[in-house]
Amino acid sequence: MKKILYLMIVLLSFSLFSQNVEASSGKISVSSSSTVVVGNTLTVTVTLSSSTALGAWEFDINYDSSYLRLTSSTAENNGTYFVNYGNGSMKSKTYTLKFKALKSGSTNITVGSYDVYDWNEDSMSITKSNKKVTLMTQEELEASYSKDNNLKDLSVTVGEETYELTPAFDRDTLEYNVTVPTGTTLVNINATRNDSTATVDGDGEIEVTEGLNTIPIVVTAQNGDEKTYTLIVNVEDQNPINVSVDGKNYTVVKSDTLLSAPVTFSPTTIQIDGFDIPAFVNDAIGYTLVGLKDEDGNVSLYRYEDGKYTLYNAFSSKSYTLVATSFSKELDYIKTSVEINGVTTDAYQYSENSNLYIINAINLESGKEDLYLYDPASGAAILFDESFIQDTNQTITYYTYVIIAFAGALLLMLILIFILLHSTKKKQKKIKEFIEKQEAKLEATRKLNDVVSEVKKITEVEEKEKDVSPSEVIQVEEIHFQEEPEETVNTSEKQEDENTEIKDEEKEENTKKSKKELKKERKEAKRKAKEEKKLKKEAFFQDEVDATEAKLEDEIKNIDHPVEEDTGVYDIFEDDRKKNKKKK
Repeated sequence: MKKILYLMIVLLSFSLFSQNVEASSGKISVSSSSTVVVGNTLTVTVTLSSSTALGAWEFDINYDSSYLRLTSSTAENNGTYFVNYGNGSMKSKTYTLKFKALKSGSTNITVGSYDVYDWNEDSMSITKSNKKVTLMTQEELEASYSKDNNLKDLSVTVGEETYELTPAFDRDTLEYNVTVPTGTTLVNINATRNDSTATVDGDGEIEVTEGLNTIPIVVTAQNGDEKTYTLIVNVEDQNPINVSVDGKNYTVVKSDTLLSAPVTFSPTTIQIDGFDIPAFVNDAIGYTLVGLKDEDGNVSLYRYEDGKYTLYNAFSSKSYTLVATSFSKELDYIKTSVEINGVTTDAYQYSENSNLYIINAINLESGKEDLYLYDPASGAAILFDESFIQDTNQTITYYTYVIIAFAGALLLMLILIFILLHSTKKKQKKIKEFIEKQEAKLEATRKLNDVVSEVKKITEVEEKEKDVSPSEVIQVEEIHFQEEPEETVNTSEKQEDENTEIKDEEKEENTKKSKKELKKERKEAKRKAKEEKKLKKEAFFQDEVDATEAKLEDEIKNIDHPVEEDTGVYDIFEDDRKKNKKKK
């Protein structure tokens, strides 16, 4: 408010004392780029200027806050209102505002109200300029770029003279020819773009040599699209030296304008077909280089020797500058080729999977020809040490033999394991048969023992019968023989009948004999009966034992299968076979 009050007082005082003075003029201008991408920053410059010294001023700037957001300002209040005064010599004042673009569209940044006085306190006549800004997304901006990549005009001049193009220029025709006089080394190419936003590359002053010179002229539109016009400038050569190399036509370059000496070479002049030809020589390796131009106007250096031309293809590898050359002898490796500087060169590989190549090359510094190991990926080359490769191959061979030996030992172990497993199975089979045989024998023995035990029991019973009365013996015999066979029982019944008859007879005789004789006879008869009965029992049990043994022998014969004779270390049935042989 104080500044505004001050300005009003100054304005009133100026009006009192300067009625007859002509008012000075000034300008308030707003400048910025016309286009801004949404999200980016728009920088706006506001300038107050005058042809006389500024006294005091105030003004403001208006903008649409829906499109722009103020992020910084150099105004006195850090906004868009500007008020200040001069120092007696200041004729302009500049402010900088920065906005962030918010959305697509168009908006204006304008000068609002203003009040400006010069240093003499006179009110100034002010003109103002506003700024229109277009806000776009990146896609919209790129779509708005010009696609025009045409030339509007094309001409060739040498000095002050213009030479006619063939055919006549048309923006849609891309290739032209022009002929210039012998000895021309510079031509001026005038290329006029059709759109001011496009760019042109390849125009201006261009060096040329005798023969054909191909000059590309590239026009790039604002959106990045390119179009290439080709201008072939033929510098007349009254006596061209034409040569053929690998089926292609060339002309020998007679001017050194486009030639430059390679490393380790020095310039010289040689005679070819009676003409002085610029050349380069390296005495260390005995190379002489000349320039050849192809039909497209490209110039390259070739080695010249006895009227023959060979492409010079040198490359640098750290401490070496090498020239690839052909092999003097065949190598015991895989023959192939490799591309060096765009030129295919004979090479070898020590394995198909290797990324390194063996080349034959001459060192330009030493002039010595050697084998080098070349890496196409890095362009590096080192001396090829064949002994290292041999040692490596020997090491690989050694480890190969070790692996083969290990594999053989492993295979042998597997075979032995298989044999052992097979033998074990065979042994287990024999053991199983042996166990079955022994189990059969044990079973037969058990049965035989049962019979023997039964016989012993019967024998013990008979021994006890010696001490018992005849009636007890008869009772025991009746109990024991309840389990005898049917034939034995019938025999006993017959015997009892006979005994009964004998007893009846004895009773009749007993009545006649004395008691003493009767007692003696009874005793004798009893003894004979016991012996007869004992013999019958022994005969019966002997028959049972014989029958059981015969049955057991039959069972053993059925179980005891003959075993083939085996001389191996696992024969566990040898003793049984010997016993069988003895029995036979």
